[in-house]
Amino acid sequence: MRTFELHRPNSHKFWTIEVGGNSFTVTFGKVGTSGRTQTKTFASSENAQRAADRLIQEKTGEGYVETTPPVATAQAVAFERALAEDPDDLAGWSAYADYLAEQGSPRGEFMQVQLALEDESRSKEERKQLQAREKELLKKHERKWLGNLAPHLLDRVEATEYEEFPKPDYRWYRGFLSALTAHYLTTAFAQALAVDPAARFVREFRVYETLVLYGAESSGQPPFRLPTPPGVPEHWELLELIGSPLLGNMRVLQVGGEVPAEDSWCDCHFYAHGLEHVAAAMNHVEELYLYCKGYDIEQLFALPNLTHLRVLLVYHLGERGNRRGGPGYKYPLDALARNRALGNLTHLLFHPHHEESWVDPKPSFLPLDQVRSLLRSKHLKSLTHLQLRLSDMGDEGVREIVSSGILKRLKWLDLRHGCITDEGAKLFAACPDARNLERLDLSRNAVSSAGLKALRKAGVKAVANNPLTEQELADRQYLFEGDFE
Repeated sequence: MRTFELHRPNSHKFWTIEVGGNSFTVTFGKVGTSGRTQTKTFASSENAQRAADRLIQEKTGEGYVETTPPVATAQAVAFERALAEDPDDLAGWSAYADYLAEQGSPRGEFMQVQLALEDESRSKEERKQLQAREKELLKKHERKWLGNLAPHLLDRVEATEYEEFPKPDYRWYRGFLSALTAHYLTTAFAQALAVDPAARFVREFRVYETLVLYGAESSGQPPFRLPTPPGVPEHWELLELIGSPLLGNMRVLQVGGEVPAEDSWCDCHFYAHGLEHVAAAMNHVEELYLYCKGYDIEQLFALPNLTHLRVLLVYHLGERGNRRGGPGYKYPLDALARNRALGNLTHLLFHPHHEESWVDPKPSFLPLDQVRSLLRSKHLKSLTHLQLRLSDMGDEGVREIVSSGILKRLKWLDLRHGCITDEGAKLFAACPDARNLERLDLSRNAVSSAGLKALRKAGVKAVANNPLTEQELADRQYLFEGDFE
């Protein structure tokens, strides 16, 4: 059976045809439905095949794209399974490229060309020839290789009347689709990513905005295919990837738009409901960049499948459904500190939203009691980069940092937007381990030029730009100035 799909702004259709003997059967309808089926009989099997070929030609002429999965040999399946587990295996990629080239597959040559371009010792003329061949192969075969992803990556598929979202960015690596940035993720695109073989080697995926979360529900998109996870208030596009090969093989996930330069404004109204369920399906994830909120952060911090995680960035707030909700809610760093799966974590970066409760004085999301749990964790033994912004732990927090011994392994410590004073600066200066830091950032704390001088005299590579005034410190201004909203 051969399968085809057509995606246009307000029309998403599928069409299949299966030839058997002297007849063929076609099934057609809207994506997400079972469709209608028709069978036609001919005088001979040859006539049936010729008629089927004509129909296929008509459908592709109308814009239908073939989504029939390729018939893979057992050897090809073995290659791909091994490379999914170890995508950095250069020898494995080279062997697979040679195997496909021997079978006459143009993808095999494309893989060989891209692998050759990784060799920096090649001459300028060689590289120029390889790049020209790479471009030729893509021009001829890219649409077929992309399968059902082609309309979303190559064509301008408008899901709504909004025009400000560009087409997705993507990158080929060693012959396969490797990285995607969806400035605007639609339901149809998410569903194609979940099932299409073209996405099986995508290692990096960034989602800046989605259809549902942009408030454009009446856009002609297909219905959601998966049930909403229990307790999640709203279904959205990323949840359609749960259980897909894409999530299973993915190494890097970013949800929400990039944060601009320091202290600049950006919109953090990306409510990623149920994100913890998406992360729970990522058994190979190495980097998580979360510029969003609305998910259960405590469940996320406790996930047991994060054994490969090296980078965890949590900006804004993931408060939805947390068991510790209410005024004065804190980031549950104690849950993260207890997670045995985080032994490979090297970068831990926090920059919370400002406190929105009516409590006075306004509390921080990173108070000392939670920071203490983090600093004294028995499991975060690989941590080298730590960022704790908008915290009110102050000088007492510096004492905890020094006494915990964490400075023996940290290379980079960012404590911007806090209430650390010259007393805290002197505590760092008196600690020999602080000299191992490649950078200590105390900007927008209450560290004066004298405190900074003491740090640098002790050999600590510190910065303390734009210190707080006495009034700003008293008003706890540091909890608001760095807010990305």
